[in-house]
Amino acid sequence: MTKLKYSKQLCVVLLSTISVVSCSTAKKEPTVPLENVPQVKEQGSVPERVWLDQGWSDKLRNDFWFTGQGSQIIPYTWFTWLEQPDSEQLFRDSEHMEMLRYLPSRSSASNPSGLPIGFALHNNQTTGQAWVGMTCAACHTNQLDYQGTKILIDGAPTLANFVLFFSKLNASLNTTLNDNQKFNRFASRVLGSNASDAAIEDLRDDLKHVSMATAERQAVNDLPADYPDDFTSYARLDAFGNIQNAGTAFALDDLNNRNAPTAPVSYPFLWGTHQSNVVQWNASAPNIPVVGPLIRNMGEVVGVFGSLSITEAPVWQRVWGKHARYSSTIDFNGIGQLEAWVKTLRPPAWPEQYLPGVDTSKAAKGKMLYQANCASCHEIVAPKDVLKDYVAIKTPVKEVGTDPVMSNNATCHMAKTLFLEGTKSDILVGEKFAAVTHAIDIPVNGVAGLVLKNPVEAIEAGLIAEETSNSGGKTSALKSIEERLKSYFAGRDKLTPNAGDDCEDGFYDAGVYKARPLNGIWATAPYLHNGSVPNLWSLLQAPEQRPDRFWVGSREFDPVNVGYVTNQGLNEFKVNKADGSVQPGNDNAGHTYGTELSEEEKWQLVEYMKTL
Repeated sequence: MTKLKYSKQLCVVLLSTISVVSCSTAKKEPTVPLENVPQVKEQGSVPERVWLDQGWSDKLRNDFWFTGQGSQIIPYTWFTWLEQPDSEQLFRDSEHMEMLRYLPSRSSASNPSGLPIGFALHNNQTTGQAWVGMTCAACHTNQLDYQGTKILIDGAPTLANFVLFFSKLNASLNTTLNDNQKFNRFASRVLGSNASDAAIEDLRDDLKHVSMATAERQAVNDLPADYPDDFTSYARLDAFGNIQNAGTAFALDDLNNRNAPTAPVSYPFLWGTHQSNVVQWNASAPNIPVVGPLIRNMGEVVGVFGSLSITEAPVWQRVWGKHARYSSTIDFNGIGQLEAWVKTLRPPAWPEQYLPGVDTSKAAKGKMLYQANCASCHEIVAPKDVLKDYVAIKTPVKEVGTDPVMSNNATCHMAKTLFLEGTKSDILVGEKFAAVTHAIDIPVNGVAGLVLKNPVEAIEAGLIAEETSNSGGKTSALKSIEERLKSYFAGRDKLTPNAGDDCEDGFYDAGVYKARPLNGIWATAPYLHNGSVPNLWSLLQAPEQRPDRFWVGSREFDPVNVGYVTNQGLNEFKVNKADGSVQPGNDNAGHTYGTELSEEEKWQLVEYMKTL
């Protein structure tokens, strides 16, 4: 190992968005040798699971699990041999990762260290060094258990506790750095028993910078002091808040230019994502062909350790109108492939071979109730049409009455623009940045900058899911991507017109939440956008009759109420604070549709939703 291999600059890239000027985006033919990662056995046991038919082959499923998208957490061999902070057990040990509710998986050519599903190998485009990073499957694959059978569902929202995972990772790096015995074991495994003293010291120095970078990320995304430590917990995450900070604090290299991520939401299910005309819980992004999914996925990578750097252009470039330089580790081809695969993913059908059968008499009556009470927002989609496009219903937050914090934060969080002040917010179009702007506009600007910097790679990635190809060369690709970006920004402006004028004291009066078809909804508990309702039966109760505390993190499925069991788990979700007032972000009020039905009718409606 040389000092260059784990340079300070490369380590700073590591955790989601620390500035790295030297990193470039993906190329089809790397110009540097790729690090060869030897295959080792998984640590601990991997459970036997059954799969449902969702239109994917075994190979496609495996490709989805372990295709990298440019995310970089720490070097791959580090993650392979890193110990847990309070023991000699490896961090990747199956029991440990299962406690965090990530899904243990066996070692293979595509998963050489036997890491959990969704922890993929990414070779840095500049150095060739192997890193571990999250891919879509880490957050959108789940396992539910029923009477000893473990059912794996692709595209389902994870039960994982991302915040706890990152806290423990940070602690492991810090402890390894400061505990000589732990460090010596780590160095021997990473470098080999015959490593030179110089190589060992280089590793220690690199570890120090990585540990510092993880601590910075944790500090930037800390909650306010009056929030409980387990506020985010299992099965939800404020991904939008993390993406905002990725742009404002890390890409612009000002760690104080941040907003607290106080709006954790349930991970959305993936099937049908490409079909909707808008995406995000607050319907804030147009999903227009090619560029819509491209920007959506690039933003997602930025939020899960895909670096983004926005630096001021040198004076000579500013003379010609170029005010910023953009760089990242995002893998365009990877996100293009992942989007193409998700586009073919079908919702899971209720598996009567593993779960109790559906009462068809109740379900038939429930269908009539659904059509009368639910279908105006959550349209019924026949199995033959599940891959067709639809126009999502957008319900005003004031009308639906559910927790408003996600909508408010997404629109009303503000941040300094620093050297971007005076430049066009959308680079090609749009008003010029003032000194302070909506926080989400910074990472959107950054993603657009990356697209324009890499037009050929961007257009090719966007076209993968469209089952077509671009043959016009770089010039036509640039023209095409510029026109598509302009259309995207025009659509985005229409979705949140004059958003700044409607924010008062952090509240966005014009906010909406998106409704979508409920195919496969039985496999996506907990419910409401913030995961504040444990099962479908509870969702049909008047808000004051819904449970205000319940256990989360259990994989054991409840086929009667349709959700996970609530009397056991890994953490207790609480709607209210200790003083009895509602904890902002945890409110379980609203969405009163169907709550006035009789008890018998509610059971009929639940039975029907099993068939969707």
